[in-house]
Amino acid sequence: MTNESPISEREREILRLVATGATNQQIAVALNISVNTVKVHLRNIFAKIGVESRTEATVYAIRNGIVTVGETGTVINDETLATGEETVTTEPVSAPIAAEPEPLITKPSATEVSSVCAEGAEPVTTEPVSAPTTAEPEPLITKPSVTEASPVRAEPVPIPLPAPELTASTQPQSQAMHRWFWPIGLVVVIVIASITFFVNTRLAANPPVPVVSTTSVLIDSTQRWFIRQPLDEPRDHFALAGYDLERRLYVIGGIRNNTVVATVDRYDPDTNRWVTLTDKPTAVSYARAITLRGQIFVPGGEDENGTVSDRLEIYDPREQRWYSGAPLPVPRSRYALVAWEGQLYLIGGWDGTTIRAEVFIYDPVLDRWETGPSLPQPRQYAGVTIADGRLYLIGGEGSNGPLRESAWLEPPNSPSRRWMVIAPLPQAIARPAVIGLSNALLVFDSERRESLSYDIAADAWSKVSLPADAQVFPDAVLLGQNVYFVGDSHAQGTLSEYRALYVIFIPGQ
Repeated sequence: MTNESPISEREREILRLVATGATNQQIAVALNISVNTVKVHLRNIFAKIGVESRTEATVYAIRNGIVTVGETGTVINDETLATGEETVTTEPVSAPIAAEPEPLITKPSATEVSSVCAEGAEPVTTEPVSAPTTAEPEPLITKPSVTEASPVRAEPVPIPLPAPELTASTQPQSQAMHRWFWPIGLVVVIVIASITFFVNTRLAANPPVPVVSTTSVLIDSTQRWFIRQPLDEPRDHFALAGYDLERRLYVIGGIRNNTVVATVDRYDPDTNRWVTLTDKPTAVSYARAITLRGQIFVPGGEDENGTVSDRLEIYDPREQRWYSGAPLPVPRSRYALVAWEGQLYLIGGWDGTTIRAEVFIYDPVLDRWETGPSLPQPRQYAGVTIADGRLYLIGGEGSNGPLRESAWLEPPNSPSRRWMVIAPLPQAIARPAVIGLSNALLVFDSERRESLSYDIAADAWSKVSLPADAQVFPDAVLLGQNVYFVGDSHAQGTLSEYRALYVIFIPGQ
């Protein structure tokens, strides 16, 4: 294993947790980041240190002083540390040892016959019968152990063999077994053949989805779009959030019948039903919502008078209650919002008079806002997502109309954080719906009903065909492996589901 590309402090922290036996979900909770971000970090860590499994990564962490053996949740012995390979040691469990063979049993002696006759019984003459031959001792059966490197033979325990009866013949039993052997065997063969035929028939009718170990996004032409239960009370300019822990969607606030509302609706994909929950404390429109640390954050927005707000209201889905966080440094609406590395990033937006370029970062642990690197140019309604460990900002609307320009932000541990320009969109998109995958972006243009794919490694855009009946909207969220689009009042609250089936290889699943 090599360490030509040193890992960052964040990666060392994740590697330390991996070495203690933490799962991806536990790491995500401990560091206040998403599971997908953990997977991206793991892929980068494995590539940098040249390992292929969590055990090898643990060995690397021990050998480089990141953790000690006592801190790890994996049993590591000296041989593992020396070679970097997993070994399994054993401790013995003794199998029963056959006893010494009994002597041959012969017919009674004359004295014994006389004794029997004296009691009035007829003597019985038998042929010599051999006791079963003692088999060779069975090899030791061992089980894994962390204290022994090789099995130790236990002392044999003699087990007496039953002596055969002199007057009963075993021949009829053997014949009975032979009579039943073939019918039973035939039944077993028929059962196995029936099961095999049934399994093959099911597989032919429902072929499994092939799993390919690759880092590329695989888009299958047989993917389907689905129309689900529409929103009961359609509205415009609402906030949409996906709650991964419960796999549910939340639609918050918006404008219905020219009135700004505080309504909160929740959709359950498993039951295909909407339910209305406790209202948000403040009615709001033109806001965004994002999930972080098991809570839904809704900053800023506009009230019923069109006044831009600086309020931060936080919803706890488990307790179904709202509470307030630290207010924004300045009022904002129509911004882009994303969770990255345990923090919220509020990007650009509208202050009530002009389109802005400032970036504000919120720490939910400290309940504090800070200022981040400003955008190269002001914009509102931009699409934002996290992919390949980066924050991507796509399109949006500037002072002169829709934008093609897009960029990504350097990670928090960079010495001088700045925005890096990427290839512009093929066409300007005012309100793009952006979904981040492992190493690509999916961008949906609801006005043209088109979809684009951005290859991160190649820094190139390509068009992705959409079915004629596919319905896409600016408000979209990735929940599991499905993308959900929620339509406004003009679309009558249509809920469209896109099953974005893709297979990626991530170390340490």
